[in-house]
Amino acid sequence: MSRSLVLTIDAGTTGIRTILYDRRGVEVAGAYREFTQITPAPSLLEHDAAEIWAVTRSLMSETMARAGAHARQIAAIGVTGQRATALAWDRKTGQPLHNAIVWQDLRTWPRCLELTELLGFPVSPFQALTKIEWLLDHVPGVRDRVLSGEALVGTLDSWLVWKLTGGAAFVIDASNASTTSMWDPATGDWSPRIVDVLGVPVERLATVSPSSVVYANADPDLFDGAVVPVAASAGDQQAATFGQLCLEPGEGKATYGTAVMVDVNTGGQWVNGRGTYPLSLWRLGNVDSYVLEGTVISGGAVIGWGRSVRLLESPAETQALVASVPDAGGVAFVPALQGLGSPSPDPSAKGAFLGLTRATTRAHIARAMLEGVAFRTREVVEAMRIDSPAPAFRRLPVDGGMAANDLFLQIQADVLGVPVDRPSTVQATSLGIAYLAGLAVGFWQDTDEIRQTRLPATVFEPGPDATSLDDRFHAWQHAVAAVRAYTAANSAGGTPT
Repeated sequence: MSRSLVLTIDAGTTGIRTILYDRRGVEVAGAYREFTQITPAPSLLEHDAAEIWAVTRSLMSETMARAGAHARQIAAIGVTGQRATALAWDRKTGQPLHNAIVWQDLRTWPRCLELTELLGFPVSPFQALTKIEWLLDHVPGVRDRVLSGEALVGTLDSWLVWKLTGGAAFVIDASNASTTSMWDPATGDWSPRIVDVLGVPVERLATVSPSSVVYANADPDLFDGAVVPVAASAGDQQAATFGQLCLEPGEGKATYGTAVMVDVNTGGQWVNGRGTYPLSLWRLGNVDSYVLEGTVISGGAVIGWGRSVRLLESPAETQALVASVPDAGGVAFVPALQGLGSPSPDPSAKGAFLGLTRATTRAHIARAMLEGVAFRTREVVEAMRIDSPAPAFRRLPVDGGMAANDLFLQIQADVLGVPVDRPSTVQATSLGIAYLAGLAVGFWQDTDEIRQTRLPATVFEPGPDATSLDDRFHAWQHAVAAVRAYTAANSAGGTPT
C-alpha cells in the first residue's frame, strides 16, 4: 500500500482540525471540533489539554474513516496550532498538571512589565515565558517535579508531538520557540540568560529543532501498528505563511482566525520592528528564516462574540445582513475584546460601539463589526510596510475562517487599496504544515513541485467604495483614541481587570 497521504493536525485556539492531503495538495478528508474555553475571570483563558488530546485522537480516527484510508498510507504527520500556550504534564503518565494557560491569557501582564524593565526588551503577555513561570510558581509541586525530571513544561505544540510519539520526542521547532521570549536568534537556541528567569536549567526545556524533519515515529498504538513519522511542527502563522508560499522577502499574508495575524517574510534578516515584532519563520535544515508579525487580537473572535450575544446569526445570514446597507450608518466598532495588539499594544483597552442613534439597525452594527476588523488589519499592514526591509504587501493573500466571507474581503480590499487574494482553500495553515511534513520525507521533492499544484486564487480588487472607506478609517482612528482614553480613566494603573 503506497504512502499517498499526509495527515495534519491544526490545534487552534477554539478548535482542532485534522486534514488528509494527497500529492496534489488537495484535501481528501477532514474533521473539525471545538473544545471548551475556560474563563476563570475576566482577561483569563485556559484550556484542558487532556480534552484537546482526546479531541485530536477522535478527529484523526474520524478523518481516516471519512477518507476510507489505512494508517499505512500516511507518509507523515505535521503538527501546527496556537503558539505560546503553556502547560506542564507528568512525564510518566502524560497527565496535565493544570489547565493550559492560553496565549491570549493576560494574568501575567504586571510581571511582563517587571521583566521588560529587568531584561531590557519588551516581554509580551502573549508569549510563553511568563505563562511557564506562572505554572512553575503557582501550581503546587510543578517546579520541584520539573527540576527533578518527573514533569515536563512547555508549549502546546511540544505537548502534542510528545503525545503523538508516545513520549519519544520532547521538541519545539524554531518558529514556536521564538514565541516564548526565551529564544536567541543569534544562536538559534534558548537564551540561558532569559531562561534563568524561570529558575530551571535550559536542559529541562524542549530541544529546539528544525520545522521540517522526522522527530520520531508516532506511537504505533495510535495507528494500528503502522510506522508513521511525525515530521513537521511549526506555529500556525508560520505554517500559513508557508501554505501561502510566501517564500521570498516582502511576501506576506493575513490569517483571519480567532485573531488576525499578519506576517511578512524578512528572509535572513532579523528585524526589530517599531510597531511589529520579529519571530523565526521556519528552520529548514540548518537555515533559519525570519518574519515580522503584527496582531489584531480580536478578529474572528468578534464574530463569535457577536453570535453569542445574538447580534449576528449564521455566517451566511451575517453576509446578507451586512450587504443590506451601503455603510455602517455612522457607527464605529473598536474590536478590542481582549485588548489591542499591533502596532500599539494595549492589553487594557476595551471594545466599544460609538455613533449609535435611534436610526441604527442590526445591519449597521454588523457592518461596523466587519469594518472594525478590516480597519485594525490596515493599521497592522501599514506598520509592517514601514518595518519591512523589502517592499511589502503589493497584494494581500488571505486565509482563515473570515476569508470565506466575500463581502468582508471586498471591504478589506477597499480599506487597504490593494488586491486581496484568497487561495482555493482557506485552510492555508493545515496546507502549510502538510507541505513541511511532506518535504521532510520526500513526499514532495521541493517547493517548485509544490508550486505546480497550486490552483488560481479568487482576487478581490479595490472598488469604488475605497475612497469613502479611507475617510471612515481616519474617523475610526479617533474612536480608538477615545476608547483608550476612557479605558485609562476607568482602570487602576492601566492594567487588565
